[in-house]
Amino acid sequence: AWRQQKDGRKSAARHLRALNNAMPGVLSFIVFDAHGTVQASDRSELIGKNFAQREYFQAALKNPSPNTLYVRPPFTSSRGNYTMNVARMVPDGQGKFDGLVVAALYAEEFKVLLNSVLYRPDTKAALIHAAGVPFLMAPQSKNIEGLNLVEPGAFFSRHLSSGRESNIYSGRISFDDVERLVALKTIQPKSLAMDNAMVVTVDRPLNSIFASWNRTVLKNIQVFLALMLVTGGSLFLRQRRIGILDRTKAQYQTEREASVKALQESEDRFRRLTQLSSDWYWEQDDQFRFVQLPGDLDPRTKAVNQAHIGKTRWEMGALNLTEADWEAHRKTLQTQQEFHDFEMQRRTVDGGFVWTSTSGVPVHDAHGRFRGYQGVAMDITQSKADEEQIRQLAFYDVLTQLPNRRLFKDRLEQAFAASKRSAHYGALIFLDLDNFKLLNDQHGHKVGDSLLIQAANRLKACIRGIDTAVRFGGDEFVVVVSDLELDSAQSIARASHVAEKIRLTLAEPYILAVKHEGKSDSIVEFNCAASIGVALFRDHEVDAEELIKRADTAMYQAKEAGRNTVRFYMQ
Repeated sequence: AWRQQKDGRKSAARHLRALNNAMPGVLSFIVFDAHGTVQASDRSELIGKNFAQREYFQAALKNPSPNTLYVRPPFTSSRGNYTMNVARMVPDGQGKFDGLVVAALYAEEFKVLLNSVLYRPDTKAALIHAAGVPFLMAPQSKNIEGLNLVEPGAFFSRHLSSGRESNIYSGRISFDDVERLVALKTIQPKSLAMDNAMVVTVDRPLNSIFASWNRTVLKNIQVFLALMLVTGGSLFLRQRRIGILDRTKAQYQTEREASVKALQESEDRFRRLTQLSSDWYWEQDDQFRFVQLPGDLDPRTKAVNQAHIGKTRWEMGALNLTEADWEAHRKTLQTQQEFHDFEMQRRTVDGGFVWTSTSGVPVHDAHGRFRGYQGVAMDITQSKADEEQIRQLAFYDVLTQLPNRRLFKDRLEQAFAASKRSAHYGALIFLDLDNFKLLNDQHGHKVGDSLLIQAANRLKACIRGIDTAVRFGGDEFVVVVSDLELDSAQSIARASHVAEKIRLTLAEPYILAVKHEGKSDSIVEFNCAASIGVALFRDHEVDAEELIKRADTAMYQAKEAGRNTVRFYMQ
């Protein structure tokens, strides 16, 4: 119906662009007619071109089905982006083939999801098309373009031929000739009716998987043998003394029972320690002062740990704990309770930081008297770093380090709440870089990425600490401005000042390095201004989606007015 409407293509392009903005994992949308000619797209340069001979169009044309999701193998687009096309057929009134809607997926936007399963630095993961072509690998150690994993006897081929949804294999793989444990799972939900499945793989070297277990077993054996030697020697000496002094049978029995009990206590002590086995163990007296810290300690923390001898844990302190935290810990010890995973951050001897996780159990003698605590500690610095990396990947744009869409939603809700409390206006600034596509076409997306990084840094320098700059997708950015004025006219004036400052800053020339294979780098100067739309808000008068539409509409008005200008949304 939109084809017969006035400005129908323009309206369709705007809707596709809005849909693209809401889905950062999609590079572009294209709508074809039954003959393969582009009728609508968020990329205006494609309108009217014919792609009937492209593989993704022919696949749907030869096997038309309105319920099928056509998933084509990944490839490098004409714009230099590594992408994968998914498509749905458009049926006519009789259900016959009348066109195709195609979405090009951007591999880089799926890195956050794939990186979230990398729980150790030597773990690898991949998302692979059923044809054997990788869509994404993490970490990406080699160029995956042109790579195909369908080889006779390969884990990928064995998994597909098995017909099972998931498999686990071990052995050497061709990439690095390392013995690995590999898990594969086929993704092909019935609800999507995909004509080709995707396969997720996760692998890790076998020697890394078993390394911690091997060290723990060896340490436990050494401790057990030492304890057995000591207690066995004690038992032998006691028996010899009995023989020399010709003790009575009753005395002999008493000594023997005492020795057996000592052995059992040693074994119980060993068992408690091995249950808590970790990087090192410790002992405290009945005043909670450290008396032992044996073990092969990390050189970074050894001096810090040895400094604990004769002191309590709270006397040494921890950077992450308050006095209330320490009071709760002292209460646990004073009531002689077990505790687990007590986390502390401390400074190391080389000036760095280390996180440790400590667990302990109370110790009593044969008469039930409290003697202190013993337990183990573990270095969890890497785990903490991994958690922070996952948080960074989940809420920040990988390229510009600006907040992404997920964090943007939270910050906008905070701005709504602040406006409700104060009754002050806020503003949403929506901007799109002009002529950015020209830079990508002339010099490639790596140079374009360099410009986006510079633009993001300039944008951050233009706003206050309470405001938020966000990369919205592609060459689009938004800024959430809070705490303007009570009066709308004054708020418009302040928001206009911020938007104009951003416009002038972004309009300054960009100095960019262009790399040439086999030649020295060259420097180019590029002008890339911005079209800016602004929409005011107060309290929750409009929801987030409507506010974004208003700012986007104002941004398009700025483009139609000649670009490099600012427009406000006016009802």
